[in-house]
Amino acid sequence: MITGAKFKAAKMVSVVFLLFSLFTAANCDQLSIVYSPKALDYRGHSRLHVNSLSDVFGAALGYSVAHPTEWDGLIVKDPFNMANGVVVVVAEGIQSLKLEEAHTYELYGGSGSEAIGELVHKTAEHDSISFEIDLKDSSNSFITPLGTVQPDDDDVKLQYLKPKSSKADSDIVRQISYMNGLSDLLVTSTEQNIPTVHIVRVSFEALLSVHDHSSQAVAEARKLLTNALLELQTAAEKAFDGAVVVGLITSTEAPLARSKRDTAESKQTPDYNIAKKYDSNYPVIFNIMLWFGVIMVFSLLAISIAIATMDPGRDSIIYRMTSTRMKKDN
Repeated sequence: MITGAKFKAAKMVSVVFLLFSLFTAANCDQLSIVYSPKALDYRGHSRLHVNSLSDVFGAALGYSVAHPTEWDGLIVKDPFNMANGVVVVVAEGIQSLKLEEAHTYELYGGSGSEAIGELVHKTAEHDSISFEIDLKDSSNSFITPLGTVQPDDDDVKLQYLKPKSSKADSDIVRQISYMNGLSDLLVTSTEQNIPTVHIVRVSFEALLSVHDHSSQAVAEARKLLTNALLELQTAAEKAFDGAVVVGLITSTEAPLARSKRDTAESKQTPDYNIAKKYDSNYPVIFNIMLWFGVIMVFSLLAISIAIATMDPGRDSIIYRMTSTRMKKDN
C-alpha cells in the first residue's frame, strides 16, 4: 500500500518530469515546410533527426538519400516532376514562427542550423547551383551565383523598432530588407532551369540581447520576418514555376563560429596522407570499364580457341575463302 509521503514524492517526480518535457519541447529546433509542389506531399508532425534534414530537401530535388530513416513526413507522388529549387530560411534565436498552412516538424539530435549546411555540399556534387548567405554579416551587398542581392526596404513603417537609435534594431531591419532584395533577384533571374538551392540565415540574437522575448519590438520583427518569408515564397513560386520547396528552420542555438585563427591560411600545408576524393560517378564508371574489359578478354579468348580448333575441311569457311579453282581445258 502506498503511503501519503510516497504518493506525494511520486507526484512531485511526475510533475518535474512533465515540466522538463515541456521545457525540452519548447526549446527544440523546428522545420516548417511553407510551400511544396504537387509532386511532393508533406504530412504529419513526426520528429525528424537533424542528420536527415539535408536528405529531406535533397530527396525533393530527386537526389539519393544518404541517411536511411523511417521518417514518414514526405511522400513522393510523382517522381518525374520533382522540385527544381529549394529555398530555406534559417531563423536563429527564435523558437517558432506562426505560419498558416505550414507543416511543422520537431528536430532532435543536434542543431538544425548546423545540419542544413550539409545541403550545400550535397547539391554541389550534382553540379547544381547552391549558395548560403548569412545576413547578419555586415555588408553593403551579397554576391550570389544568380547575381548581386541589394537591400529592399520597400518603405516599411516601423512602430516599435528604432533602427536610428539602436544598432540591434537596425541590424534586424537590414537583414529583412536583404530578404526582400533576394525575392526581387529570384523573379528576374534566368537560371532557374538548373536545380538551385538557396539557404538564407537571419539572426535574432542581437535583437534579443537588447529586447525581451515578449516585447513589442521583437513581435514586430517576427511579423516583418513572416511577411518577408511569404514574399520570398511568392517570388520562388514564380521563378521556379511552382516546382520549388520553401522551408523555414527555427533554431534557438546559433552554429559554432570559427575564429580567425582557425581559418588563417598557412604557407606550408601539412601532409596528412588523406585519400583522394573521387566523384560520385566514379564507382559506376569503374564497374562499367572493369566488366567490359573482362567480357572482351574472355570473348577474344573464346574466338581464338574456336578458330584454332576448327576443322579445315571443305565445309569450313576458311577453305571456301582460300581455295582456288582449277581451270579445265575443253
